[in-house]
Amino acid sequence: MNQCTFLGKLKSINIENNGIDRVELILQVENKRKVKNEIKKMDYEYLSFEAWGGAAITIHKNLSVDDYLLVIDSTARKNKEKVCFRINEFKIMKIGS
Repeated sequence: MNQCTFLGKLKSINIENNGIDRVELILQVENKRKVKNEIKKMDYEYLSFEAWGGAAITIHKNLSVDDYLLVIDSTARKNKEKVCFRINEFKIMKIGS
């Protein structure tokens, strides 16, 4: 398995409880890269994440749309033809507050 780290702005969040709390969220992550002539190109990726149990409750209660979430450790998993990152460790960042 691979470990992935991201810093992104929350775009949507949904919590469900089917015996255990689970949160699904979409983060807008900046993607910076160099092109041939050394000019940096920046675009945005919208990535799917999930968290379970206490982490799900903490994220849902403390994170609002346009807040930043630092995902320190996550694991990529393929789920129904899309990649979803399971959050293992995170930090909520209230930038500008």
